[in-house]
Amino acid sequence: MAPISVTIEREHPSIGIITLVGEHDAYSAGRIANEIEVLLDTGLPVVIDLTEATFVDSQTLSTLLSARHQAHAANLGFTLVLPDDRFTQVHRILRMTGLASWFATYPSMTEARDAARAGHTSGGRLKVA
Repeated sequence: MAPISVTIEREHPSIGIITLVGEHDAYSAGRIANEIEVLLDTGLPVVIDLTEATFVDSQTLSTLLSARHQAHAANLGFTLVLPDDRFTQVHRILRMTGLASWFATYPSMTEARDAARAGHTSGGRLKVA
């Protein structure tokens, strides 16, 4: 199973960061959903770091979209980190599905953290071409 790490930054306000590394498919989607649910249930905004993710399948994408909706309903930020200095499969799937605009996606962790703390769940600065 591809690595997933969860970090909670205690700076005010606290924030949960989930880092995905490698390939993520139906086998890891459940664990990702559980980790996100714990953070949202605790009232923490969430940042998903996709910097080192090389593949996400439709189940993983569905998990992220569902979590984004949950965060929005709870008035909590939910952002993605996806650097725009290289075009990856993750960029490609967001573009092909038309979901790029549904997520608040930023090229740096600093921007994503700030946006999540501000309650953002959509928008961002993703370049998909």
